Amino acid sequence: MTTLAQQPQPLQPQASKYRDLWKRVRRTWQGYLFISPAAVLISIFSYVAIVFSLYISFHQYDIITDVRPFEGLANYSRALTDSLVRISFRNTFIYVIVIVPAITVVSLFLAVLGNQVRRGRALFRTIFFIPTITPVVVTSMLWVWLYEPTGGVNQLLKLVGIKGPNWLFNPLTALPAIMIMTIWGAVGYYMIIFLAGLAEIPEVFYEAAKVDGAGRRHTFWHITIPLLRNSLIFAFVTLTIAAFQVFTQVFIMTRGGPMNQTQTVQMVVYHYAFENFEMGYAAAISWLLFGVIFFFSALQLKLFISRELY
Repeated sequence: MTTLAQQPQPLQPQASKYRDLWKRVRRTWQGYLFISPAAVLISIFSYVAIVFSLYISFHQYDIITDVRPFEGLANYSRALTDSLVRISFRNTFIYVIVIVPAITVVSLFLAVLGNQVRRGRALFRTIFFIPTITPVVVTSMLWVWLYEPTGGVNQLLKLVGIKGPNWLFNPLTALPAIMIMTIWGAVGYYMIIFLAGLAEIPEVFYEAAKVDGAGRRHTFWHITIPLLRNSLIFAFVTLTIAAFQVFTQVFIMTRGGPMNQTQTVQMVVYHYAFENFEMGYAAAISWLLFGVIFFFSALQLKLFISRELY
């Protein structure tokens, strides 16, 4: 018979692990004290706000009355049939489809060009990076002035014999005008991202390609682009998220007009939340936008992320 002493001993409780954790916390409590204000602010204004917006999206919620009945999916059903919401999603999709590849291509071109500059490299980078650190409100107001009928853009077109339109009041040119301004303001940031990626590529790859007789075009497509995969994924994902949430430049430059041709999803959310005071309905539209952003971000990561090591 197996004696009691020969029986397997039970596993030790997790108390020792908790004691070790508590000792580490006691040793570093000053660090937790320093980050606690930021953690509290982030929790209140980010995480709590996100959960609360999901809650009110199922209610007829406003900031005027005290009666806020539960409506279930009624706000979401209304959003799917709202013509203004459909127009805003259409305009936002067009904006994303143009902005994401345009900024990526232009910033990559500038990065490759800037990486080859030998003299004035710092000045080259500074010129294109300045718009990035300038507040969007300031640059939007600047471009409103440039897009006036007698503004700088039309004056340049006049020099080549072209009569420029009233950019921000013409339904055909208002959204492209905002796109141009956005591209101008964002390429500097992503140029720096690509410059950092180019700096990480070993020069030996280019030297080997040169020895093999590869031209610039083959070198670019078969060495530069594959080794910039991580930078490209970062650019695509962050640009997609930012483009779907475009608001500031549209609000300042056109307010969604003319004829709703620049109406974006965020503008519609602002309209229903802070002009019509339909907070619950605006929250439902926001969550629909979140679903779209999540889908496209996950799709991009699934398609482009690779585990290959170069």
